[in-house]
Amino acid sequence: MKLSQALPEALRRSRAVEVLERSLAAERLGHGILLHGESLGGLEQVARAITGELLGARGEPFEHPDCFILRPSGKARFIRIGSESERVQGEWPRNTMRRLVLDLQKTSNQGGRKVGLVFEADRMNVQAANAFLKTLEEPPAGTTLFLLTVRPYDLLDTIRSRCLNFRIPAELEAVAHPDWPAWVDDYRTWLTRLIEGPERKSVPHIVFGAYGLNARFLGILDAITAEAWSARKGDLPEYLTDEEKAAMETGLGKGFRQQLLGEVEKATAHFARDLAAANPGEYAVAALDEATAALEHSAGLLEINFNQVAALELFFLKSLRIWASAGR
Repeated sequence: MKLSQALPEALRRSRAVEVLERSLAAERLGHGILLHGESLGGLEQVARAITGELLGARGEPFEHPDCFILRPSGKARFIRIGSESERVQGEWPRNTMRRLVLDLQKTSNQGGRKVGLVFEADRMNVQAANAFLKTLEEPPAGTTLFLLTVRPYDLLDTIRSRCLNFRIPAELEAVAHPDWPAWVDDYRTWLTRLIEGPERKSVPHIVFGAYGLNARFLGILDAITAEAWSARKGDLPEYLTDEEKAAMETGLGKGFRQQLLGEVEKATAHFARDLAAANPGEYAVAALDEATAALEHSAGLLEINFNQVAALELFFLKSLRIWASAGR
C-alpha cells in the first residue's frame, strides 16, 4: 500500500508526502527525518504511516517491537537523558534518551528495520540532545530516526542540519470544531469595529468582546483537546505511567493551541488584506506587522508556561490599541 493511501485525503496532496512517498519507493528515505508543522496530530499521522511502511506493520505501527518512541515527561515536559541512579539491573529507565539509544543499537527483534521516533523533539534538554546527536551522526544499520516538532528552530543546528526536513502545511490541518468558523467571523467583526473607531457607547462592547473571544478560544481549545485525548487514551500501551500520560495530554493540547494560534494569524492577515484592498494605503500593512508581533509574543509566553488566559488577554488588548490607532 502506498504511503498516501494510509493518510487522510488532505495530507495526501501535500508536497512533503509526495517526496516522502517517492523516497520510500526508491529506498532512499535517509536515516534522519524532521517532520514539522503547526499540528502535532498531523505530524503523527504522517510518521505513523511511514513507520508502518518501513516496518511492514500489519497492526498499529507504533506498537511494533522494532518501533521505539520517546516523548516529553514530567511537569516540566522535557525529554530526559536518564540518570545513572535510575538504572535497574543495568537497564536505563523507559522514556529516556539513553534507553532509546540502547534499544536502537540492539539487533532488530524481527530481523528487519528499526524506527525511532522523538515526539516534540524541541523539548530535548542539552544532555539528551547531545546524546541523540551522536546516534544521528552514526545511526545503527537499518535504522530510521524521526523527529516531530512544531518548533523546529528550537532544535540544535547540528541536529536540524543532519535531517531531511519536511513541513506539513498548516492549511492542510483544518480545525475540527463546529464553533470555530463562527469564532473567526466574530473576530473579524471585532477588528472591523476597532477600525471604525471606538465611540463612547461602543467601548464597553469592544472590551467585553475581547474577553468573550478569549474565553471562547480557550473553550474551543479545551473541547478539541478533550475529544482527541478521549479517542487516543484507550489505545495507549498499558506500561505508560500516569506521569507520561499527563505529559502526552499536555502535549496534545499544546499542539492544538499552536494550530489555533496559526488560524488566528491567518484570519488577521486576511482581514488586513481585505482592508488594504478597500482602503489603499500603508496603515493596514503596518498594523498587521504589529498585530502579528503581538500574537507571536503571546505565543512565546505560552511556551514558557505563562497563564493561558493572561497571555491571550494581552494579545487582544494589544490588538485593540493597534487596530483602533490604525483606523484614525
